[in-house]
Amino acid sequence: MRPWRGVIGALASVGLAALVLGSLPSSVTTTAPAGMAPTANPSTPAPSPAPKDIFHSAAGFDLRLPAGWLASDREEMINRRTYRLFVVGNGGIDVGPTVSGNPDWTTVPGDRIRLELFLFAGPGGGAFEGESNFPLDWTVARALPDQGDFAVRALSFQHLLRPFTLTAHIGRSAPASLQDDLVRLVASLRPEAIPAQGDYRGWQVMGPLDAFPVGTVRHFDAVGSLGAYGFFLVRGATKVFAFIDHAYLFMAAIKPCPLRYETGARNFVCDTTGDRWSRVGKQLSTQTSSFGLPFHGAFVKDGLVLVGGSSTSASRNDHDEALEFPDPVTPPARATERVSREDILNRYSSLTSTAVIVRSEARLVPADALARSGLVRGVLAPSSYPGPVWVVAFSGEVRPPGFAELFGRWTVFLADANTGGMITAACCEGGTDWPAGFDSLPDVAN
Repeated sequence: MRPWRGVIGALASVGLAALVLGSLPSSVTTTAPAGMAPTANPSTPAPSPAPKDIFHSAAGFDLRLPAGWLASDREEMINRRTYRLFVVGNGGIDVGPTVSGNPDWTTVPGDRIRLELFLFAGPGGGAFEGESNFPLDWTVARALPDQGDFAVRALSFQHLLRPFTLTAHIGRSAPASLQDDLVRLVASLRPEAIPAQGDYRGWQVMGPLDAFPVGTVRHFDAVGSLGAYGFFLVRGATKVFAFIDHAYLFMAAIKPCPLRYETGARNFVCDTTGDRWSRVGKQLSTQTSSFGLPFHGAFVKDGLVLVGGSSTSASRNDHDEALEFPDPVTPPARATERVSREDILNRYSSLTSTAVIVRSEARLVPADALARSGLVRGVLAPSSYPGPVWVVAFSGEVRPPGFAELFGRWTVFLADANTGGMITAACCEGGTDWPAGFDSLPDVAN
């Protein structure tokens, strides 16, 4: 058995893999979302062959090669964070081999220039607020420490929200004409055109932005590289959102809850818990708003809506519905009556990842008393929470969806007493059959 620490346990880490693998060529074919498939046109002429001096890289960029320059795709992992994608050079494409973790450029003649494209993946990879503009300006490349007889320069840019770096090794005896070629070579780099529909380098191209007027909320079934669940595409005035159509993902204590969109209320709803979320994914049914909707990355590029890149869940949600929609919704008024003990147990018993429930109990606990209690570490509501909260516990084998492994033997939930919305959840810590401190909690329920 493995202890589960923390309130929200991430069961899947897909962002890094999508960022890295999505940028490399994919042999996976996918079907465009229903209702958005392109219409075949038999009269469309075949594309003209590219000029011989144009290098089309597998990474999705075109370059115009100066006379005497060569280029080759060179897709390989350099280290845990960096991928090399291609190499361009005059008189050859050999690069310094890595020896004991460091490149050895003594094997490359000192009158040569080598230009490499790298993809950086990992924390800190998103160095830009937006996409880079082309052409790129090599004159602003930054200097890096020299390597042997080579000066090293680097120019970073972002495309499809992925951070790339062009790195040049410039031999000390390389003539000025070759350095001029390098400037023109970098300026010639262009990304390939994004297709109008379908799967593209880890993204799903959903179609032109104009097809989704401000206020649009449209559901799409699972498609391509976006995983097992469908999603809601929401068009705001300044942003496009792609919310996965199940709440409470990436958690050990609870199974995902299917979402529906309630048109009249302009809310997303999990019917099981009663939780509601706004069109910007903010939780409305608790005072803490701890559970924002899980989402795919989404943005607009060249007038097209792209969804994918990575999937995540964030507890913090600072989006303002009033900035995105002309008809923002006021959070629903809190009910005057409290959810009953029987009701709260029924709601969460259907979602707990406890496979067979051996024991279940719910207590209505004042927030200040909960804050002073010895309940499981991290399972707290603010002491200023307006009114008591339901603390709901289940005992039994905990096996989260998709996992055969036994994670523990209990789950616990905090829920708003008036709405039933989830405040927080945890499971498994301590190797016991019941959450520590639960039995000493007060109960003010009638």
